[in-house]
This record gives sequence, C-alpha cells and structure tokens, in this order.
Amino acid sequence: MTAPRIAVCQAPYLRDAEQATLRALDQLRQAASRGVDVVVFPEWVLGLNPVEVLPNRYTERIARLAQELHVMVVTGSIRVLDAETGKKQQRSLVFDRDGALVGSQAKMNFSPPERPWFEPGTGINAVLTRSGRIVILPGLDATDPVLWKATRELRPDLVVMAANPKTLNERSELQDLAVTRSLEIHGTVVLAPLCGRFSGATYVGGALIASEGRILGITDEPDTVLVAGDAESALIQLGVTDVSSYLPLARPLPGVNLDPKKAVTPEAEKRVLVDWGALASHDIMENGLHLLAVSRENPRWTALAPARPHYAQELHQLLEHGAAGAFMYPGLDRLFPWHDAVRQLGSVLAPYRRPLLVHSGPGLAPLRYDAPALWDEFVAEFPMIPLILLHMGGRSPYVEEALVLAERHPSVWLETSGAPVGAIREAIRQLGTRRVVFGSGGTSALFSTEWAKVEILKEELTPEGFQQVVYHNARALFFPGERAPQRAGNESATIQRLS
Repeated sequence: MTAPRIAVCQAPYLRDAEQATLRALDQLRQAASRGVDVVVFPEWVLGLNPVEVLPNRYTERIARLAQELHVMVVTGSIRVLDAETGKKQQRSLVFDRDGALVGSQAKMNFSPPERPWFEPGTGINAVLTRSGRIVILPGLDATDPVLWKATRELRPDLVVMAANPKTLNERSELQDLAVTRSLEIHGTVVLAPLCGRFSGATYVGGALIASEGRILGITDEPDTVLVAGDAESALIQLGVTDVSSYLPLARPLPGVNLDPKKAVTPEAEKRVLVDWGALASHDIMENGLHLLAVSRENPRWTALAPARPHYAQELHQLLEHGAAGAFMYPGLDRLFPWHDAVRQLGSVLAPYRRPLLVHSGPGLAPLRYDAPALWDEFVAEFPMIPLILLHMGGRSPYVEEALVLAERHPSVWLETSGAPVGAIREAIRQLGTRRVVFGSGGTSALFSTEWAKVEILKEELTPEGFQQVVYHNARALFFPGERAPQRAGNESATIQRLS
C-alpha cells in the first residue's frame, strides 16, 4: 500500500463553534491545495460545539468539503451525543474522501475537569479506510500504556495521537514517543496537539508526522498546516544534499549504535539513504529492496544498493530496480578492493556509471583493510565509476592518503562526515570545490553536528563554492536530470580566503 501524503493542522483553540468550524474548513482547503490525501485535526477542533447526534450540521460541513476536495479528514475529538444511550461523549471522527463518516473513536480517559461531563468509550478500534487502518488516541488515551498495547495488536497503518502538552518537556517527550511508536508499528504516527489557552491551561502545540522512526515534519508554530515531507517543514535545510544518510533497516552492525528515533533535528533537503547493516546480512536483495521502497516515500530521497562481495547478481538487480548507486565496505568480509569478488562488483556497476560510496579510515574492519590507498587499483580499473570516500579517511594518516588518491584519480570524491574541519579545508584547497561532498554519515540526529563543521568554512568560500560542496555536487551524482550549473575557469577560484 502506498503511504498517503498527510497534513496536520495546528491552530490556537477557539471557543466559538462557528468560528472554529470556519477556520477548520479554511485549513482543510489549505492542506488540499498542497496535494495531501489525509488531513488531521487536534481535539476540540470545533470548539465548544453543541452536543448533538452524529451526523449534524457541523460534521456535515466537514463531510461536504472532504468530498469536494477528495481528501480524508481525521478529527481529534468533538462533543457528541450517543444516539442509543443518550450519553455525552468526546468522539474522534474519520471522513473518507467521498465525505462518508466511516468510523469514530470515543475518548476513554478524561482529565478531572472533563470527568463530570462525559462518558468513556468501551475500547480501541481501527477504522478501515482505503488509506489503511487508522487508530485515533485522543488526549490522555495517547499516553496510556494499556491502550497502546491494544493499539499495536490492531496493526494500524496510521495512528493519530491527539495529545496535548502543556510544557516544552512534555512536548519533547510526546514527540519522541510518537517517533518511537512509528518504529514499533512500522507505520505512520501523527502527533496533533492543541495549542493556546483552553480550560484554564496553556498548551504549547508541537505537531509532528513520523514514519518508521523518521520525522517527515514538525512544527510548534500556531496557525500552521504541516505537510509530511513538505519543503516548508522547519527541519528541512533547503539547498543541501546529505550523500551518506544512514537509515538502519536491517540488523545494525555490531558496535554501531545509531538510533533512528533521534531524529528531532534538522536534515538535508535531499538525502541519499544507505543501510550499513545490510552489508552484514545474507538477505542482500530483500534489504536492498526495502531500502529502495523507503526512499520512494519522499521525492527528495534516493537510495544506494548494498554491494557485498559474492553478491554481484543482487547488485545488478538492485541497480535495475532503480538504485542511484551502491555502497561498499569489503573490509567487513576481510577482503581488499583488488580481490576478484570486489572487482566483480565493479564490473557490474561500471556500465551504469553510477556512484560508489566506500568506507575509508578506521572503522569496524581491521585497520589493514581501511586505508584509502588500497582503492588505487580498483579506481584505475574502473575510472567510469565515481568513487566517494566516506569520511575522506577520517584522521591522519588516512586523510593524507585520501587526498593523494583523489589528486591521482579525477573519478575520486571526498565525503565530509567524520573528517576534521582542517582536513575538509585542505581537500578544498587541493581539489577545488567540485570533488568534495557533504554528508552526515549517520542518522539525521548527526546532521546538525556535521552541518556545523561545514558552516565554519562558509565564510571562506564564495556562495557558489559553498553550494557546490553542500548541494550541487551530490545532486549531480545522485539525482538524474538535476545537474549542477557549470562555471568557467579554475574550480579552485571559488575559494576566497583559504590560507
């Protein structure tokens, strides 16, 4: 099933039901204009609406607009009257794209001010829609461990946590919980909180959309329509490509403790996904296809195929399935780059002329396999393969080897993650800006650290030279049809004040 494009609407609470409804309809139109499939609202989206049986004059207006715009709508909760029991409840609603009310969820846990007024629901249910199984957890239901256990057993594709943090710490905890839960269900979790003053308390918002441990959008701004993967997301660093974004999907490598949940940080606009753990697996094809499928969730992502010695046929198939290149660490198999099994991978990759990202410098393999100079014969045999040295050696003397290899072979590129600022500066001095590429080398949690390093060099480069390093080079290598603009003259001329 193709993952739907989701928006979550965040705005200060309005008491007046008519005003709240008009604003919800306006936000619904805004979201639909940005090409979404599902629009999520927080609790009390209709303010203090009259307690009436469903459907009613308010829900019908939402249903009609949902049908007109052809979008699904999920509401955090509104006040309703149960037609059979006459009980007052808070119910979350799901309207399908044809405007039909396809399901609802009664809130079960109430804060002290709510308890005298509402009857709890009797259990958690999944609403079946054409976009998958949806579970809604309004208010305190979102943090109840018993209800979460019941939710997991329903195997939902989408969970809406309409929870409402009052402090920044609560907001951070709820956001981390949403990301963690998206991993647990291998699906999407939307945090749709209240913001502003309500019932004597102030709520801080913090809407978030996460899919399988990756944050697709996050905001604490009021009057916001947040769209998953949208360019307006506050986390996206526009004009930046991360050429080595590690996304652990297979069993992680021993000793590698990168947590995909720690993703509440900025990340690049374009990301080239790798999963180093796949190189420790015999299920190369399965893991590679999984990574490719994940990359297709966002038009700004692409993925590399795991290239493990003795798995040349699998590499060929993954390239045929659209991998933007490959990544390799033959030292994990105790092999040197000139080994026949590694050269066979080069023979498979060469006709495609797609990039190869290789580990260099101290890592998990014994040191004798990690020296950049070991790739000299491979590069000479396959000059049509752009070879990118991860970490550009990382530390001395490997950095010096990486620089020599790149000076010797014009098909060698140097990636910045894990390298000292001084080494990056020296690489730009010796090679110019056209063969140095930015990467985080890890999860999006490491993006900020690596980005801070290259920003030190920003004042030392022309704007064009800086964009060459952080964006255009990788864009030309990994995103077909998006070539960096060509500039006349010596590429080293982009350096202004490197001494």
